[in-house]
This record gives sequence, C-alpha cells and structure tokens, in this order.
Amino acid sequence: MDTPGEKCPLCANKQRLVPLWFQENTETWIKCDICNVWCHASCLKLPSEECDRIDEYHCPNCTRTHGPSVYKVGIRKSKREHSKVNYADLENGLTGNPYKWKRVLDSKIFQKHKFRKIRGEQLTIDWVRWFGLEEPIIIENPDGLDMKMPHKDITVSEIAETVGYDTPVDVIDVSTQQEIPDWNMYKWATYFDGPKRDQVLNVISLEVSETPFGDSILRPRIVRELDWVENMWPNKKMVEYPKVQLYCLMSIKDSFTDFHIDFGGSSVFYHVIRGSKVFYFVPPTPSNLKKYSRWISSPEQSMTFFADLVKDCFEVKLVAGNTMIIPTGWIHAVYTPDDSIVIGGNFLHGFNIGIQLAIYDIEKRTNVPIKYRFPYFEKMSWYAGKHYNKILKEDPSSLSQWELKGIVELALFLLGFTGKLESNSESTMEERQLIKDNIPNEVSDPIRLTKRLSRRINRIINQGNMNFDEEESEDQKVNIKSCRRNHDDNSGTSRKDNSVSTKIKLRVKKRVLEDDHERSVKWAKTSSSVPRPPPYNYSIYSYDENDRESSTSPTPEEIAKVEQIIKEKIREFELENRKKSYKS
Repeated sequence: MDTPGEKCPLCANKQRLVPLWFQENTETWIKCDICNVWCHASCLKLPSEECDRIDEYHCPNCTRTHGPSVYKVGIRKSKREHSKVNYADLENGLTGNPYKWKRVLDSKIFQKHKFRKIRGEQLTIDWVRWFGLEEPIIIENPDGLDMKMPHKDITVSEIAETVGYDTPVDVIDVSTQQEIPDWNMYKWATYFDGPKRDQVLNVISLEVSETPFGDSILRPRIVRELDWVENMWPNKKMVEYPKVQLYCLMSIKDSFTDFHIDFGGSSVFYHVIRGSKVFYFVPPTPSNLKKYSRWISSPEQSMTFFADLVKDCFEVKLVAGNTMIIPTGWIHAVYTPDDSIVIGGNFLHGFNIGIQLAIYDIEKRTNVPIKYRFPYFEKMSWYAGKHYNKILKEDPSSLSQWELKGIVELALFLLGFTGKLESNSESTMEERQLIKDNIPNEVSDPIRLTKRLSRRINRIINQGNMNFDEEESEDQKVNIKSCRRNHDDNSGTSRKDNSVSTKIKLRVKKRVLEDDHERSVKWAKTSSSVPRPPPYNYSIYSYDENDRESSTSPTPEEIAKVEQIIKEKIREFELENRKKSYKS
C-alpha cells in the first residue's frame, strides 16, 4: 500500500512508541472503506500480513456501526488469531519467527507433574467410578487399553491415501496461529513428507471417524464406555451427530498450540503414534477459569503468557506409545519437539458434568463462534438428562457420587431452558424457538422430564442425608455406600475370618478449605490394589491385634460402628470453621 500525503490521525503530534516488530511496518498504511481515513497499520496494531488478508477494512469507529472488516474470499480469521503475536519476546522482534514459541517456553519454569501413571488394564469404568476423572491420566504402554491404532511407522502420505487426497484439511501457520486456506491432504502430505519446509505448519483438526482410515481405529475401551455420544445419541448412522470422536493430528517439529480448553469442556484421549509432545497444564479451579475467561476476552491477551497469570502450570512429556486422558476443563498448551502423528478424540461424560457446563457458559459469554463449540451440546445434554432420569428410576445405586453430583448440575441446566418455555415466562418467541430446536424428538415433554429428573435426584440426595444447601463435602457423601459395595464386590481379595478382632484407627484432618470448598476423602490400606473412594474428610486404617496395619481393609460392619463418630467429628470441624469465620 502506498503512503498517502497526509498524517495518521492516531499518531499525529504524538511520540510513537512502538515495539520493534512494528517498526518494519511503519510505512504500511490502510484506509477505512467507510470513512476513507488513512492510518498507520502499526498504530492500528495490524501486522502487514493481516492487511493483505483484508478485502474491506473498517476502522474501530466504523466497526461499531458497520460491523467488522471483511476478509478476502477463502480466508477467514482463526478462532485463536489473537495469539499471533509473541508474548515475552514481542520487544525482541521475533513475532514473524516460527521458532519463537520454543524461546518463550525455554524462558519459563514449569512444575513437574504428579499425575497418575497406570496400566491399561487398570483403567476401567469401576476405576473411574472410584477415583473420578479430575486430573490427567498417563498410560505409558497401550497394552490393556483394548484399542486399535495405526502402525508406528505410518506416514502422512499413507494417511492421505486412506482418507482421500482431495479431503480438505485446516492447516495452521504456527508463527501466526492462523489458518491457511485451500489445503487438501495431497498438498499436506507433499509438505509433511517432503524434504523442503519453508514454514512451520500444523494440523490438529482432521476428523476421520467416517473414513476408511477411521474405520481401522478403535478408541480405548474406557473412552467408548464413557462417551455420551457413543452411549446416548440414537441412530448415529441415520442422522447428524457430534463428529468429534476421532482426530488425526499431524505436527512438524516446533509446532505450538497456545493455551486453550477443549470445546464444551469435553475430555480428550490422546495417543502418540510417532514423535513426541510436551503439554503445559493449568488446573481448572474456579479461580483459574475466571482468569482464563478474562484472558481470552482481553485486548492484552496477545501480550500475555497465560501461565504467568496462575500459580500452577505442570509440564508433561509424551513419547511414541504413550496415551493420555485429559479431563474436563484443563487449560493446556502443546509444544512438538519432533515431527509427530497423534490419534485423539473428544468426548463428554458423566463424571465432570458441572465443569462441562461451566466451560460451555464461558464459551457463550465470550462469544466463541458456534462452529468452534462442541456440536449439538444442548441437544446432547437433553439426551443425557433422559438417560440419567431412566437410571435414577431403575437403578440409582449404579451411579457413582461423581455422577450424582453432576446430575444435580445437569438438572439445573435443563430447568433453565424449561423455565423459559413455561406459559408465564418473559422469554421472547425467538428464545423459545431456539430452545425447542435444540430439544430432540425423543424428548416429547421436556418440562415433565426436567421435573422428574429434579425430583428423583432430590430423593436420592435426601436418602443419603444430604442437603443441596450444604457445602460440597456434604454433597459428595451421596454414594459412599455404593462405592463401598462396589469395592467389596470387585476387590478380588478374600477377607480374613471376621472372628479375628480388628482395630479401627480414625484420623480427621483439619485443614484450610480450597476456594471451591473441595475436601478429600482418603481410604487407605497397605495393599496398593485397593482404590481410594472419592472426597470425604477422614481416613480409616485397619489394624490387627498387635496394632500393626492389617492386610485387609475395614469390613462394612466395622465401618458402620465408627460412622456416627465420623459424622460427629465432621460436624465439630464445620462448627469450628464457622466460629473462626464469624470471629474474623
């Protein structure tokens, strides 16, 4: 663009203090097609390559009345375009450098993770019912996962041949975090497997579930058992459904994906076929989620490395053959040290419903485009409500405390929709119609369904001596009896003769509560094969006659004898905290 003979109104009579990476663009001007005013691209914080992508530019003032700028046909703004500028190295003129991300990461210190590493055969639905899915899980060896993956030496050219050379693919320029248009699998395979690479490019969104390549892959057993779409969505072969279950990710060395949360708070399975990956995880605490929500909405986001805003960021390194389960809501960035091929997939499930709904709410509040959200999320939630209503009616004891707690959140979520459908609601016709469009035909009476679901979950809560108004620790007592019964049925160990006397040692830990009032339950015994049930506030250990830790866990009868004592201790603990809060 030629420089016109006039002054830029944004910097006229002002000292120009611009970062080094802007200085090379100071002679680039851009004209607003509405008001015809010319400005420095650098004053507008528009890189020159961004100007080249714009067909009709609207300045900030005209955007308010005429909407955003119009991009050239075939070119669209990336959903993460705001990350195209480097963080800490912005002043060093490295924004156009595809290797800048490595420099940023090398300048940071991350915490060593302490996430669980388990064997594939251990990761069962019963294991998840006991421990929940609150932290990433690493399985170093695929044995026991009951999955089928491509062979370890597969090439991108082989994948292209199987999915089809003409298959469109979204390719991301790592240096700008923007998508490059007009790529197909033939062009991508030529780039990836070829000798010449003049850019660092990345593919992370090739969905392959309905291709011959996808048909040759079987997801891990635990994913198939948890996935709502797999177990609740009817007639997937006849109607549209959320096609997010199977992705092929192909990244060359030094690829980087900025901090994000997977859409709809979905969880992810991730299996490395070739190469290696490094993950940077931030826990989805209420405080971190608030910071994340502000960060992605802030105009300063492109200048801020998100991990600098939080207390904890954990580093996880994966190599070929490793599998990882990333739970709901975990904020993460990904770096690729070596060329890699990964098979992954997203899924919603019943063990983190509350956080799934919280992430969905963040996406709505921050105006994430519909195409970048979990497809049919609200419709999927109705199917889940119908599914859990049936289980609560027929076999509520089969639900873990994680699911019961989540059903409370799900019932409230669905009640928010049906409340707007009531005759006395103040919702508009458009709002009502949008809600109705997202209710599946299988749910003939949504108002009746939500009321029944609410009544049934309330009944289960009350039977467990729980109260919706009490804190989370009480909310998590719902299924302690069911958890204990599942443990007794599945432990696979025989108990000693009950005639042998056993002592029970009780420990009640007093500690500062987290912001979200989460408390931990710790069951323990010497055998590592016995799992630990979900949150509570005490620990029980078995001791033999000689006051040594027993090889068996406490019997239900023994636990029943101290149950009342435990409840009294917890009440004392709560009372003490309330007194401290009152004094403060």
